[in-house]
Amino acid sequence: MSTSSGCGCSRATPDASGNLALDLEARFNCVSKVPLFRDLPIQERRSIASRITARVVSRGEVVQAQGAMPALQIVHAGQVKQVRLAPDGSQRLLRILGPGEFMGEHSVLTGSPAPRMATALTDVQVCVLSRLDVQQWLDQRPQMAVNMLQAVTRRLEETEAQLASLADRTVTQRLGDYLLSASDGLVGYPFELPVSKKDLASLIGTTPETLSRRLRSLSDRGALALGSGRHITILDQELLAAD
Repeated sequence: MSTSSGCGCSRATPDASGNLALDLEARFNCVSKVPLFRDLPIQERRSIASRITARVVSRGEVVQAQGAMPALQIVHAGQVKQVRLAPDGSQRLLRILGPGEFMGEHSVLTGSPAPRMATALTDVQVCVLSRLDVQQWLDQRPQMAVNMLQAVTRRLEETEAQLASLADRTVTQRLGDYLLSASDGLVGYPFELPVSKKDLASLIGTTPETLSRRLRSLSDRGALALGSGRHITILDQELLAAD
């Protein structure tokens, strides 16, 4: 596996399993990025960091298989996409995770296998905590249990918002919402889509062909300018929001 990338991943060489020998300070920094642990006393965060296993996963490779054993995985560097696999083998993109975000909380709480697959959008570095360790900390630290429940609640709210958007807003409106979010609302400044157009189509609930037609239509009406590759410039927010 390659460990060189623009993600800020360590250049240390992982072993045959992809595990990386991060020093305690690097693992402490990984833990401290996560809202789940951020408010814990320093010594408790260092205790958690001492139990972490760090891994490097190359772009395009699987970070977490659907059906994998429960574990809490924290993205330390790079980007990961979570997808749900359908019986026919198709994928539904659920979310993009960046540094400080984590996955596996559902499995850690329930003990069930991972319900989603995660793959690396870039070379990524993840910090892994076993379900047993997390369960022990949840039992001993009520605030951490509260933080975990809040994280699960936020994920459920995000899912409900996605479902409501699919029902209430058109493809063009959902596309406009996504582009405004991805560009941080900036007009006149080019930005690069963080995902492929195929993944973007999945995220907003349409097909790649329909997405391409909507992008061309928005470009023709002057709402945005299409650059090379994934580069886009928003030119007019009102036109972008109009259907």
